[in-house]
Amino acid sequence: MPPSPKDANGKVEVDRNPKPPKAFEVNNVNDIDKVYRILTEHMGITNISVAARDCLKYTYQGNAHLEKNELDKAISSYNAALNTGYDAQEGIVLLLRATAYLKRAFQHQEELRKSVQDLAETVPDPENLGRLYNLAAQHPSLSKPLFQKVLTDSKKQDGKFRQTKFRHGLYEYALLHAAQDALRSTQILPHHAKTWLRAGDALAELRKLKESAMYYQKAIDLDPTLRDRLEPVIERLERSQRFLDKAKGWWSSDTLRLALDVAG
Repeated sequence: MPPSPKDANGKVEVDRNPKPPKAFEVNNVNDIDKVYRILTEHMGITNISVAARDCLKYTYQGNAHLEKNELDKAISSYNAALNTGYDAQEGIVLLLRATAYLKRAFQHQEELRKSVQDLAETVPDPENLGRLYNLAAQHPSLSKPLFQKVLTDSKKQDGKFRQTKFRHGLYEYALLHAAQDALRSTQILPHHAKTWLRAGDALAELRKLKESAMYYQKAIDLDPTLRDRLEPVIERLERSQRFLDKAKGWWSSDTLRLALDVAG
């Protein structure tokens, strides 16, 4: 290492106007805002889009929440990313938000199953109900409390039925959002296999089985490595569609849809 320069009296000279180093050390760069400041303030790059910065920041935040299964926070972050108006990232953010909505739908499906099970436990056995009516007929003095019990149980059943409908509504609402985002992402990123795959997932959950199979096939066309994974799924969808076509003659569409959604 060369010695420090000294003046005529032997004292070390200190550079009063040191030049900045040609490179600078970067530590703890762990978010988009810091990267933006480095690029603009330290490197002098001034043409970076603020919208791009904010979109990426909210997208990364959403991804972190999605990984932790914090779905409400993930969706909120993706909403913020889309609201920046940075169109170059729109398709990817919609795909990510579709994934979050789909995961939320699966959470609601689990709650729906619990609600249906709870409702089923309140429905009286027909034989027991028949015995109560026979007992009331044989002992008129007992008819009032017996019928009061039946009425109370009926009110409980009605409340649980309403709760089941509410859970089912939440499930379908999340699925519709997932499908809307995924379908839009296929329009923005038509050559991206994952957009078609996610759209197929959402449509399958909505029992749009023919359409789902079409979207899965498009994903295979774009990415042949998906063939082994998706071709068995397409075959199952075709079998399910044949079953649905027959079942529509047996049950109402609402009953059939609820049964299938609970069954998964």
